[in-house]
Amino acid sequence: MKNDRIILKNVNVFDGISDELQENCMVVMEKGLIREIIKSDCEIVENAKVIDLKGCTVSPGFIDCHMHMLLEEVTDKETSLATASPGGERLDTAQAAVAYLGAYNCRRMLEAGFTTVIDGGGNNYIECALKEAINKGYFDGPDLYIAGKQITTNKAHFVGFSMEPYGPYGMRKAVRDLMYHSVDHIKLQLSPPIRMIGRNSQACDFTVEEIEAAIDEAHNYMTPVHAHLRGAEAIKRFLRADGDLVVHGTDIDEEGIELMMKKDRYLLATLLSPTPTPSKELVNAKNKSVLDLLVSTAERHWRSIEKAYKAGVKIAFSTDAGTLGIAPGTNALEFMNLQKIGMSNAEALKAATSAAAAAIGHSDTIGRIVPGYRANLTVMSGNPLEDLTATQRILMTLKDGKIVNDKRD
Repeated sequence: MKNDRIILKNVNVFDGISDELQENCMVVMEKGLIREIIKSDCEIVENAKVIDLKGCTVSPGFIDCHMHMLLEEVTDKETSLATASPGGERLDTAQAAVAYLGAYNCRRMLEAGFTTVIDGGGNNYIECALKEAINKGYFDGPDLYIAGKQITTNKAHFVGFSMEPYGPYGMRKAVRDLMYHSVDHIKLQLSPPIRMIGRNSQACDFTVEEIEAAIDEAHNYMTPVHAHLRGAEAIKRFLRADGDLVVHGTDIDEEGIELMMKKDRYLLATLLSPTPTPSKELVNAKNKSVLDLLVSTAERHWRSIEKAYKAGVKIAFSTDAGTLGIAPGTNALEFMNLQKIGMSNAEALKAATSAAAAAIGHSDTIGRIVPGYRANLTVMSGNPLEDLTATQRILMTLKDGKIVNDKRD
């Protein structure tokens, strides 16, 4: 139960702040919060459930700042629900299948150690019901922060996933419509999709006036704005209009980096989306022209992120899982990508904990293991500061002090 006292004993603690582990500790939790972190040889708190985790590392629960819980662009043929007739016609059950996909992905994310997810765009507001179901305890899932439908130009991205307003007043109306659905942030699609042959990725899909109107309206509701950005001009328009979170950041130039630093913005790098080496599933799903475009974009994208990181731009962990064959639950692969652009193991872990919490505006409750913070915790086998693949060996996940995933023998 949430109010039980639980102690994780003989565990090494990565607190989300320090570059070093606190070794051989006890993490004491009570009423869903972290009560204290003390040495394991201290006296045990009475009436507590004690879990011995010798040789393991506990971290703040991982945070993915950008993914899609209800999207399965490249389906897993073995696990996907049938949503089409033999002739290819979409069945009436398709939307119900999406809801079950969301519940399934909740389980996969908890098993991967992720206790907080920022959804970058859902499907016909099913994500609103998914969030409510988690919050009401219908089933366990990560904290889910939703955008609802994405604001995009006409049929530019996934059909049925977006709103397609025109002009500044259309943008304001779209934001107000989304606020009716109690979204947590607004998602703008300012760059074309990278799968569309013939589209100029450097073009910005909305005018300056439209972008300014959307951001102003969202900020009037005290709601942050995230944006899909794959071109230098789109990035700069978004930042000049005081947008909040830059998603992807492909082809960011020196001026864009300067604006990021000046406005103290976080970059959601999504190095998994795309990677220079497409997965087998992606190769099987896409034609050669699209694959070639994805590879060339990936090469530019990785150079852009490395340049921004070396310049001092703050990066928060994000994957774009749900797209391009990135299965929810495999999110920890992004840790290795952050390492490849130059991050230390500690920096990569902070990107998914304290930095991610700061990026989404929740640094006062999650992302650190300190007294008073929510007991959202991830237990790994091994030491991730020595071997970052430990992030892929999750033994236990706790959310608000409740064990929601336990893979111990």
